[in-house]
Formats: sequence, structure tokens, C-alpha cells
Amino acid sequence: MASNAESNLKRLAKTSLPMNYVKKHNGEWNHQDWLEFCAFLEEKGYTPIDLDQVGLLLEKKKAEYLASQK
Repeated sequence: MASNAESNLKRLAKTSLPMNYVKKHNGEWNHQDWLEFCAFLEEKGYTPIDLDQVGLLLEKKKAEYLASQK
């Protein structure tokens, strides 16, 4: 059975939130932006969640976003 953190990550991955974040920041963000996104996820009820995995998800979406810009 998946943990709550795994379930929340899967739930997040099915939404447009990660790509919307990448688009909003044009594929670039700083640490403060990252902290704000983490706080946003907590506000939206996506915790507990593995933030390392969220980072990897954002990097995947960033690659997709940048590829679509060419």
C-alpha cells in the first residue's frame, strides 16, 4: 500500500499545478520560489509529500516546457 506521501505525489502529478508553476516561472525559479511552492502545496493539502520527488517532477515538467518552446 502506498504511503500518504506517495499518494500525495501521485495526486499532484495528475494535476496541472506542476506545469503551471513551471510556466509561471518560465522554467526558472530560485530557492524562495521553491519554498513558496512548497508552502502552497501544504496549503492545498498535499502534505505529507516527498519534496525531493516534487523537485524531480518539476524538473521533468521543466524539460517538457522548454522542449515545447523550441
